[in-house]
Amino acid sequence: MRRCSVCVLPESFPGITIDQDGVCSLCREFSTGDPSGPSARLTEALSAVIADAKRQSHRYDAVVAFSGGKDSSYLLHLLASRFGLRLLAVTFDNGFVSAACLTNMRNVVSALAIDHIIVRHRQDHMNALFLESALARVYPDHLTKFGSSVCISCIRIVITTMLRVAIEKNVPLVMLGNTPGQVLASDQELIFKDNVIPHPLRRQLFARLAERTGSWAYDYLMLSADEYKTRPFPTIVSPLPIVGYDEDEIYRVLAELGWSKPTDVDPSSTNCRLNAFGIIRHKNLYQFHPYDYEMSRLVRLGILSREAALDKLNDPSGTVIDLASEIERDLLCRSCDNCRPRA
Repeated sequence: MRRCSVCVLPESFPGITIDQDGVCSLCREFSTGDPSGPSARLTEALSAVIADAKRQSHRYDAVVAFSGGKDSSYLLHLLASRFGLRLLAVTFDNGFVSAACLTNMRNVVSALAIDHIIVRHRQDHMNALFLESALARVYPDHLTKFGSSVCISCIRIVITTMLRVAIEKNVPLVMLGNTPGQVLASDQELIFKDNVIPHPLRRQLFARLAERTGSWAYDYLMLSADEYKTRPFPTIVSPLPIVGYDEDEIYRVLAELGWSKPTDVDPSSTNCRLNAFGIIRHKNLYQFHPYDYEMSRLVRLGILSREAALDKLNDPSGTVIDLASEIERDLLCRSCDNCRPRA
C-alpha cells in the first residue's frame, strides 16, 4: 500500500491525493500554515472554564472520562496537580477492558487519591451495539474517516454516560483525554456543550444503528430531550491538545503512579481489547486503518515519528488479527438466540 512519505496516510484514505513526490494533500496544506500549537485564545478559554467551575464550589469540579489508558490516566494527574481540581473519575466498562488496565486504574486513583466509579450497562445491549456497528456502514463516511464505527459508538456511550453523571451530581465540567491527533475539524471541538446540536439531528445520526438493534439504543448513545434542556449544561473539555502533549513525559509520569503499558491489547490501544475488532472490521469495510488520520496528524505535529506511527499501524506481530478473532467469536456467541437482547 502506498503511503505519504511525510506522514502515514495511505492513498486509499478518502479525499486525499498523493503527488509525484509521494506527499499527500493534507501534508501540503499543513506546510502552508497550519498552526502547530495551542492558541492564546484556547489557553485563556481553558483557564476561564476551570476558574468558573472552581468558583461554584461543588463537591466535584469535573467528571473525568477515565478509561485507564495512558491519556486519561495522565489527564487525571494533570488536572489534579496543575489545576487543583476536585475530580470524579468515571469509567464506562464496555465489557472488554484489559485486565492490566483494571490494575492500572486502581493504582492511578489510589496514587492520586481520587474518587472513582465504574459504570456497567447491560452487556447484551453493549454487545449488540458493538457487533452491529462493525457489520455495516451505520455512520456517515465523514465520521468514519477518523475512527471505526465500533469506537464511534463506544465513545458516544462514554460521553452520554459522563454527561449523565455530571448532570445527576451537578458537576460543571466533563473532561476527555483526547489527543491532538483526535482533533477532527477545528479547535471548537476542544471546549463545547454537547447540546448545541439539535436533538432531532443527533437522533438522526444514530437512526441506522437503532434500526439494526432496537430503539433502546438511543438511551445509551445520546441524552433524552429533557436531559438536553438541563441548565446549566456541563461543558465538555479536551485539555491535552491545549496544554501540550508529550508521550515521553506522559509515560514518565505514569510510571511514577504505578501505571504500566498493557500487553493484552493491540498496538493502538492501552486499555481496550474491543479496539482490535473495530480495526479489522473497519479495514474490511473501508480499506484503510481507522487510526490512519490520528497517526498522520501526530506525525505532522511532530509529536510522533513516522516510524513509530507505522509500527502502530502495521502490527508486525499480528496481535490485532489474533485479538480481533477472539473478540469476534465472543460477540457472535453472545448474540445467539439465548443471549440476544430483548426490549
